[in-house]
Amino acid sequence: MPSLRAAGMRQTPQREGILRVLKNSDRPLTVEEIWERMPERRSGLPTVYRNLERFVREGWAESIMGPDQVMRFVRCDSRHHHHHLQCDRCGRTAEVDACGLDESLAGLEKLSGFRITRHQLMLFGLCPACRSEAPVPKAGREKDR
Repeated sequence: MPSLRAAGMRQTPQREGILRVLKNSDRPLTVEEIWERMPERRSGLPTVYRNLERFVREGWAESIMGPDQVMRFVRCDSRHHHHHLQCDRCGRTAEVDACGLDESLAGLEKLSGFRITRHQLMLFGLCPACRSEAPVPKAGREKDR
């Protein structure tokens, strides 16, 4: 990942703190959770919001809408297009360094007449740790006949 200076930003303790908090978390965090985990809380929540918006534009973080309709943020290691998996049970996220939707999107463009410029896909399931704890029935699975 390029440095803050290489992206045209001043290197401040607040910015470094936000990036460190995101890097050290395996789950998406709300702005308030990020702020609470910052070692030095010299900045207010609006500063954290502004920096997160910039980090999302730079591709260093991604915003994810939670099931409770609260926006959360995860750190991205990949600078190119990618997706995330999130565990339904514990909330852990994993970055998927692949997409594979190009053919489907081309078909959607033909059907709709839209020119698709971007997309965001969030995948949900159970992480390996949660899968080993207790089996969960598959959604929509028909009973054996």
